Amino acid sequence: MSDADFAPDPTSAAGHIDPETFREHVGTIFDVEVDADRVPLRLDEVSDGRSGRGILRFSILFHGPPDRLLPQGMYPFHHAALGAMMLFIVPVVGSNAERILYEAVFTRPTRPAPSS
Repeated sequence: MSDADFAPDPTSAAGHIDPETFREHVGTIFDVEVDADRVPLRLDEVSDGRSGRGILRFSILFHGPPDRLLPQGMYPFHHAALGAMMLFIVPVVGSNAERILYEAVFTRPTRPAPSS
């Protein structure tokens, strides 16, 4: 993987991401760029999307190595099938000696229904 492969476009498909985008990749590794290093996070869970008042809300949980805490913030992520993307992650309760849990929360407008 070259550095060019790791340059996410923050305006790419972010408006089209939904829970199914991630659900089929549960159990796979996302590489997170941190300084000059890459930290592997395994996608563990995808919440069911909730829609209401024209807004879709869902979250995804990652498991990270126990010896490398990533502070809350925006990071470049890379996945073999999904490509590069910027995600804001937060370490969450549930971390232990075996793993650190991270959550990314998505809130975006739903697509309007096509008019007939």
